[in-house]
Parts: sequence; C-alpha cells; structure tokens
Amino acid sequence: MTMTLGKKRWIVAGVLAILAISAYAANPFADARASVRLVTGGPNTGSCSAVVIAPNQALTAKHCDNITDMLVDGKPAKIVWSSPTEDVMSLSVPGLECPCAPVSTVRPALDETLLFIGWLYGDFKMTTRGEYLGRVQDEGLNYGVGVAPTGPGMSGGGVFRVFVTGDIPLVGIISAKSVDGGAVRYVEVSKDALRW
Repeated sequence: MTMTLGKKRWIVAGVLAILAISAYAANPFADARASVRLVTGGPNTGSCSAVVIAPNQALTAKHCDNITDMLVDGKPAKIVWSSPTEDVMSLSVPGLECPCAPVSTVRPALDETLLFIGWLYGDFKMTTRGEYLGRVQDEGLNYGVGVAPTGPGMSGGGVFRVFVTGDIPLVGIISAKSVDGGAVRYVEVSKDALRW
C-alpha cells in the first residue's frame, strides 16, 4: 500500500500536534506559575497569594488570615491548619483545581537559584529570580532567606527551586518581610503543612 503525499502530510501534522501538546503539558515553569493563585476577601482587607498543592488544598502565609471572607481564585476558603510557630497555614478550597505545585521539604544549597512567584498588589502575577542565602531567626521564628524583589500581595506566594532537569518544586511560602540587604524571608514548607 502506498501513501499519497496528502496522507503523509496529515500524519506528520498529527505527530507534530501531539508533540506540541506534550511539550505544553510538561512545562514545569508554566505549572509552577499556574499553581500560584490570588487570595482576596471582603472590602478593605487587601490581597495575598496562595499555592495549590493538591486539588482543593492551598498553602498561604498565616498573616494573610486578616483577610475576611477569604477567597482563593474566587472560591471560598477555610483555614484547616495554622502553624503555631511559623507564618504558614493550609486552606481547604472546594473546587480548586490543579495545576498543583510539587513539593520538596529539602532545603536549597547556598546560592542556589530560587523563583519567587506571587500576585503583586493583587493586580498581576510576578515572578522574580533570586538566590538562597541561608536561614535567619526573626522574632523567635526561623525563616529561609533569599535575595529577590517582592512586594505587597506576594505574601503567601511560592518559593520554587530550579533544577537543571527542569523540575521546579515548591520549597517555601513567601512571608515577604524584608531583612538586611533587601533579602526576603520565606517559610520553608514542612511536613506539618502538607498533612492537611
């Protein structure tokens, strides 16, 4: 059986379409960005960010609990766990779907590249690149520290490691209080935050 030139073109076009879909579906950077969602609420309560880690579950900064009638991507959110010692809490958000951030509880190496992703002023999603500087204690709490520009509304957003393999796992939640030298602190993701 011989194939006509037209059939060959359709086969090639089909293979290229499948490859294009596969490449899009396996884009860890796009998935990391898409996993960071906007947190809003009642009037005059500001905004924060949150990271989807599983269907119906997100992590955010505990100091975002001042947002009344909390919504994540417009869906009602309920606080199901709040760390007694760190600036992180877990939210139940029925109807919240993936992409979900893969999570790593392994601390980055010094000077390792990190991505900080959050909703600046609640208006647009911002991604900044920084490096891991180590740990700092502030007001009795331990934080990871990276150098990266952040701003209001990015609290609760994600801190992601960047591997040469292309993997981009979540390693922290932005706390966003600047420390010496323009560095920003974040809460490292713990197993306690993931169990809810």
